[in-house]
Amino acid sequence: MRNKGYMLLIILLIFVSACENRHSNSIRISKNNPQGNLVYKESLPNQDKEKIISFVTKSLDNPVFIEAKEEAERVSLQLGIKMEWLAPMTVDSKEQENIVESLIERKVDGIVISVLDTKKMTPLINKAVSEGIKVATFDSDAPKSNRAFYVGTDNYELGKVSGKSLVKIVNENKKYKRPLKVLIMTGVKESVNMQERIEGFKKATEELDLEIVDIVESFDDINRASELLENYVKENPDFDLFFSAGAWPLFSPPEGMISYKKWKENGGIAVIVDTFYPIVFAANKGLADALVGQSFKEMGRLSVENMYKLINGEEVKETMIYTELEFGNPNNYEELLKRKKPWEIK
Repeated sequence: MRNKGYMLLIILLIFVSACENRHSNSIRISKNNPQGNLVYKESLPNQDKEKIISFVTKSLDNPVFIEAKEEAERVSLQLGIKMEWLAPMTVDSKEQENIVESLIERKVDGIVISVLDTKKMTPLINKAVSEGIKVATFDSDAPKSNRAFYVGTDNYELGKVSGKSLVKIVNENKKYKRPLKVLIMTGVKESVNMQERIEGFKKATEELDLEIVDIVESFDDINRASELLENYVKENPDFDLFFSAGAWPLFSPPEGMISYKKWKENGGIAVIVDTFYPIVFAANKGLADALVGQSFKEMGRLSVENMYKLINGEEVKETMIYTELEFGNPNNYEELLKRKKPWEIK
């Protein structure tokens, strides 16, 4: 299980290295105090001359945002605008609030947030807007705030599609004739995207006689998620179905998921959200019966393009800008792997 720590370390080092190489539009992390010395507390060079879009994500240790970051950087360079990528080192709603507060004080031009705690972030978003800062959300929304638009997955629909995939597999395996127990894994319970996915999943599976045995919270931590799932299966193997509202548990090497893999071999059915290369790789090893993926690359591109319009006085008519879904199953896992760029994970 310790090998998973090395995987996370490699991802984080790559991520931090990319940030260091773009000092003008990214964060810097002090080795001695990784949370206390983020560059969001400083003014950037030429801030009064160049427009700045500040992305605030849920955490730096979650690799799912890498594709969004790379695409946002690419589009920002094309448009000639500065882009910052800021987040707590690990999921921390208070630290995310502090980051947004600092951006309001600096009076950046635009803020794009993947919201951790919707209730707590909504007043801050409204404060930023009232002070003339353009604010949007991506990945996870704050729908009751005054943000200009949301870019990302239709999360309720994502949950429904995932639930329909599960129902289809259950019917194919003729397990529908008896009551079934399902385990659900979420990220952060206060995040509206997680809530919407689970609600959509529940709606789509109403035709089954389902009992939700537990909803476990991973806090978007890939190490925590895999260990949580492994330990849960060891202690409570008596459930039939597994729905993970995010890819967290399958970032770990498949050979490390011994108890979970045994549960799958004994007839367990799993549907997982996201189709990153490591997730498809794990699914192809037998760890998932269906995948429903999101386009983080499109989230990065569309967030920058539309925020750029707002900053320059143009109108963005759509307030909900949805990105496409991608589907995976044992029949197309090999093809998906050929289309995707392998991640350098050992």
